[in-house]
Amino acid sequence: MDLVDKENDFALKDIETACLKGKYFYAYNIPGLQYYLKIYPTTGEDEDNRGETCVYLHVNGSKKRKITAEFTLSVKSANFSKYLNYVYDCDYGWGDVLCKTEEFFDSKRKYFVDGEITIKVKGIFKAKRPSTSIISASISLQWRIKEYDLKVEMEESANGLFSETVEVSTFPEVSYYLQFVPNEIEDGNQSQACVYLHLEFEDEEKIKVVYDFCIDSASYRNGCQNIFKPESGSWGCRVCSTNDLFDPLKEFMVNGVLTIDFNGILMVKKDQFFTLKRNDYDFMIVVGNKKIQVSFFNF
Repeated sequence: MDLVDKENDFALKDIETACLKGKYFYAYNIPGLQYYLKIYPTTGEDEDNRGETCVYLHVNGSKKRKITAEFTLSVKSANFSKYLNYVYDCDYGWGDVLCKTEEFFDSKRKYFVDGEITIKVKGIFKAKRPSTSIISASISLQWRIKEYDLKVEMEESANGLFSETVEVSTFPEVSYYLQFVPNEIEDGNQSQACVYLHLEFEDEEKIKVVYDFCIDSASYRNGCQNIFKPESGSWGCRVCSTNDLFDPLKEFMVNGVLTIDFNGILMVKKDQFFTLKRNDYDFMIVVGNKKIQVSFFNF
């Protein structure tokens, strides 16, 4: 996994509170494991680490499912490498000091090459197998919204815009779509732009979804995990203020278009077991509340 950030991205942020996230990834053999890199050019908050640039690997661990990570963080151009071993028992980031902040932006230190820093992480995750079988499916969607359509929507209604609906092949009768509200106001606060995931289904009691929204042009990334029930409706997050959404300097719009990349994992717990009939040639497979009759015949 790599984190590639431009030096200018840091310049556009308050250096005392700045932090940039890398792309979100999902472990293929541990359902629902989401991870990404985060870099702080200066921590500022902790007296011991003040004035230092730090890099963290964030993992959505939990007390029920402790995730062990053995990994190496490296910046090849600056000859930096650090091996780490950590157990994530909550949604948390773990890492180390990369260098002093003044060294981070010093061209002689070579953290930035052609205006970009590339941070690599290589390692393994370990986790106990869940006691209940989990069936999972990947979901993804790229949604391009015209700036003109957003402005028209703001004038005509407050419902927001909706993406296409996507069917999930692994889970029959399950579908999803996105909603973007450019001018949502809560409790009289400043108008905000928000994005939501809608999940539609009837047969399942509940579905857990781990997912993220990304707007690359503005270096915006946000990850979520929620339990959806048939009556849940939607879950989502704040993107930015409405003013920032249409501010050319914030770069949410590129050539009059807002592009949202969405990725995630759907998960359903299933009890799986085999029920054998009277002989070896005729048996039934039971998956949850579904039964599949299998028969063999001798000729």
